[in-house]
Amino acid sequence: MASNGVAFVTGAAQGIGRAIALRLAEDGYDMAINDLARSRESLDQLSHEILQNHDGRKVCSVIGDVSVEGDVEAMIACVVEDLGHLDVMVANAGVILVKPMLESVCLAMCF
Repeated sequence: MASNGVAFVTGAAQGIGRAIALRLAEDGYDMAINDLARSRESLDQLSHEILQNHDGRKVCSVIGDVSVEGDVEAMIACVVEDLGHLDVMVANAGVILVKPMLESVCLAMCF
């Protein structure tokens, strides 16, 4: 099956990112998927699932932290090297701020 292009989803090891990556693969995109090193096993499972269930899709798993500029540069270079180019970028990775509510509200209001 021909590819509709190459899509890159950050934070793809679980939750919404995983669902987005699976849908894009279903829609015919070759996939680059990213998450942190601690999520390597989940990322590998997602890669395997895409390859098994979406015949002809290519998958590139890239470990890295989207908050570190050097990691982002390395991730994009790896995607382009492995898949040739990049058509769709889904910036799904996020950070959870776990603090007491009053500290979070103050933090938001102080900046």
